[in-house]
Formats: sequence, structure tokens, C-alpha cells
Amino acid sequence: MTVKNLFEKTIVSGLLLAASLFIPSGLTAQDSPEKPAFSIHPLFSDHAVLQQGLTVPVWGTAEPGKKITVSFGDQTVEGKADEAGQWMVALKPLTASAEGADLVAKSNGTEITVTDMLVGEVWVCSGQSNMAWSVSRTTDAEKIAEEAKAKKFDGIRLFKVPVAGADERQKTVEASWALPKPNTIANFSATGFYFGRALHRDKDVPVGLIQSANGGTNAYSWINSNTLNDDEVAETIRTYWAGMVEKGPAALERFEKQKQAWIDGGKKGRAPREPMHAGHAKRPAGHYNAMIAPLQPYAIQGVIWYQGEANSRPPFVTEYRDLMFALAKDWRYDWHHATHWNRGPKDAAERPRMFPFYIVQLPNYEPGAAWPIIREQMLKFWQDGENTGTIVSIDVGDATDIHPQNKLPIGERLARFARANAYGDDIVYSGPVYDSMMAADGKVTLTFKHTGGSLKSRDGEPLRHFEVAGGDGNFVPAEAVIEGDHLIVSARDIAEPRAVRYAWKPNPENINFVNGEDLPASPFRTDSWDLLE
Repeated sequence: MTVKNLFEKTIVSGLLLAASLFIPSGLTAQDSPEKPAFSIHPLFSDHAVLQQGLTVPVWGTAEPGKKITVSFGDQTVEGKADEAGQWMVALKPLTASAEGADLVAKSNGTEITVTDMLVGEVWVCSGQSNMAWSVSRTTDAEKIAEEAKAKKFDGIRLFKVPVAGADERQKTVEASWALPKPNTIANFSATGFYFGRALHRDKDVPVGLIQSANGGTNAYSWINSNTLNDDEVAETIRTYWAGMVEKGPAALERFEKQKQAWIDGGKKGRAPREPMHAGHAKRPAGHYNAMIAPLQPYAIQGVIWYQGEANSRPPFVTEYRDLMFALAKDWRYDWHHATHWNRGPKDAAERPRMFPFYIVQLPNYEPGAAWPIIREQMLKFWQDGENTGTIVSIDVGDATDIHPQNKLPIGERLARFARANAYGDDIVYSGPVYDSMMAADGKVTLTFKHTGGSLKSRDGEPLRHFEVAGGDGNFVPAEAVIEGDHLIVSARDIAEPRAVRYAWKPNPENINFVNGEDLPASPFRTDSWDLLE
């Protein structure tokens, strides 16, 4: 990126990050605190990817009232900085291009040139540690490193948002787009990268991936403050957080003592974990304000999300679907209305673009006692939502590690789902999903959606992890036999079966129930009995 003062004929080269505004030669931020220097948001840095097919907002800061001109390709658009020194213009929908192009912004004698910008597909990759889990720590790390050295990913660009928390919406982040070099890929989200790699391969367009994730975060860290304060869905969160804040000072005091003892002891063993408190980066809305709000309204195709471990216990586990509905609604609404921050009040009735929002269902994991419940909640997020999706990963987890290293299938399945639903490709994009049941003569007939042409056993062995219960609600192992496009389930000791459950365990090992495309069936239950009695 280059910033050029057209009056003094001096050039300042290099990447200028968001923490320090783009300053023309001879001027410092302290010289004129009430007159913001001309700048462009860090998302518009060298090597960026702009979203094809959508209006592309471009924004930054400038001296209030000054004219701004932005040129890209054959388009030139104009705008004016408002009283607060904020400006925004919009490029008309662009056509995909793998040829690097320059974006030039001018105002009041200063010119900013952003180089090597591509046009393609842009996705946000968010969630907690399994989204943040890097490529270097996965089973396919060496293969990816070799492919990166061979420059097989030149059409993929990466933007990694620093971990931070804030009480108020932030406008910028200290980050920039990066080329797909081996070390950059190694430290990027594995789920995100494998997803982008598959999209780039199958759609043959540039792909921009924005990682905004942090380990150990509850979904409430990623939700808008207004929703957390006012929405009925957040009542449990408000009650829980009030208790955490009340305990905060005492918990912090204990933590500081434990931390000092750990330091004095030579930092042996695991460091004590900072307790939740009012100033914690992971506080409600903390990550939304610091890691999501600054990205808005950058034009994106959609969001992929891998989170839920921190919500997989009472009181949050049975509310996950509704919490995710609130989160997706916030993001879609704010992404849309962020384009209006310099054009007057928001129109609450104006419908935002319902961009795709696809999540990863939690995999098999032995200590995850309540994981069957949250998996069901995650499936309902797809079944009951609009332009939502859920990717099954019940066959690629690790019984003893909450961070499974085999992230490649998850990224591939996310890309498959996106290809079918976001891009309209005629492909099978999900494994079997339970549809209906009929009980008669001591047997239960189950039907499924997304059979991919057939139901089958992956290894040719009898289907595993089916259970049946009678009226007493006690489940026993059952036999499941494939007959065409449905299953016949029965158990010798259950004469009048009332309900069936499949893979309803924390760690159902050796899953073998798949469809014709070898995609695993989602865990399910046919009953609606109370799970937390």
C-alpha cells in the first residue's frame, strides 16, 4: 500500500495498520486531533479479495467535509467525509478476477493506492478454539506446506483478526491481508483454510478468508450488546453474567495469587486460568465489539462457524439454537445497516441480506456429557433457520482430545454445503437426516432426507449406535436394517417401541451409517422427552 501527498510529491510506502491512521508526509496524528487524517480501512490493504456480485462498500477517515474519490477497474465513485471524519462509498457489483488490480483513493491532495486486489469469494471464519486451530497442528499440515511451497494456493488470501475484547463497537483492527505463504497458512484457521482451499479448487475463483475466532469463548461473546441487554433469548445469559460479575473481584484476587505462585515456582505445570470478570476479553459482546463490528460492512458471501463447546452444559445447552438465531440475526442486520452509518438513522424495517451462515456440529468426544443435546440444537439451527446449515463431524472427532486434528473433512464438507446452497451446484451436500418414523409390529420404520441415492454401511458391518425405548423411556441397543431408502429398527426385548435414538452418546465410535456419497448421518432422536430431568 502506498500513501502519496500529491502536493508535496513525497511518497510513504509500506503497510500502515489500523492502530496508526494513514498520515500524509509531515503530519502527525497529534497535530490535528479533530481532523482525522485521510485513511482507508485495513480490510482494503494490499492482496485483499473483494466480493464478486455484490455492492462493495469502501470506507475510511478524512477531514470532515472533504471530497473522496475511489477508483477500481473501470469504476470511479465519489463521496464526502461526514462531521466525524468518516466516509464511505460503494462500488457496483464486480466480476471475479484473479488478476491483481489497484484501488486508488484520493482526498484533499493525498492519494492512497492499494495493490494486487483480487475479486472472488469472501467468507468470515469464526467461533472458538476449533475454528482458531491452526493448519500446522492438523494431520494434513505437511501436505499443505508442500503445496504452499509449490504455489498451489495463489488465489487464496488470508486476513487474521487479532484477539481482543471491547465494551463498545470498534471501527478498525490492526491487521492486513496476507499472501498464502507456507508460514502464513500454517498459522491460519485449519477449518477455514481447508474450506477455502476446496472452494478455490472447485469454483476456480479467488477466495478471501477472514479469521475472527478465539478459544474458550461462549457464543455470548460474539453477540451484539443490544441483543444481550434486551432480547428474551439472552435472559439466561444476563442472570449468569450478573453472578459472574458479583464473584469477579474475589475470583480475580485468588487468580493473581495463584499466578504469582506459578511464576515463583518456575512456571511449571499449566498456568492458572483467568476467571471471568467484567473486563475479561471474552465477556458478553466483548469479541463482537472488537472482532466482528470492525469488519462491517465489508462485502462477504457468508460465514462459517465452529463453536459450541463452551455452551455444551446447562444452563446454555438447551438454548443454543435460539442463541445462534440471535447471533446470526445480529450479524446480518449489522452488516447490512453498517452501510448507513453516515446516511442517517437505520431503517429497522429494512430487510438485511440473509447471507449464508453454516456451522459445524460438535464431533465425537468422550468427556462431552451434554454434547448429544447441543448436537441436536445445532441440527435445529439448520432445520429451523433461513439460509443456515449444519455440517456433521460425528465421525472425525477424537475421543480424548477436544481439538481433533483431522480438520480436512470438516472444511471439505463446509465447502460442499456452500457449493450446493450458496452457489447452486447440483451435488449431494449432507449425510442422512432423520425425517419420520412409524411404529408397527414391534418394529420402527425410519425415513431420511439427504440419502444421496442410497443408505449404506460404510464398512459393510451392521449399523451401530441405534437404540430403542418402549413406554418406560429406557433405551436398549437395537438392530437397524437398511431396506431401500429407509431403516427398520427393532430390539428383541421391546415389544412396543416408542422411540429411536442414533449416536446419542458423547463419543459414538466407529460410525458407519452414511449415504451414497459416504457422508455421515447426523445423530438424532425421534422422541421429545425431557433430557435434563
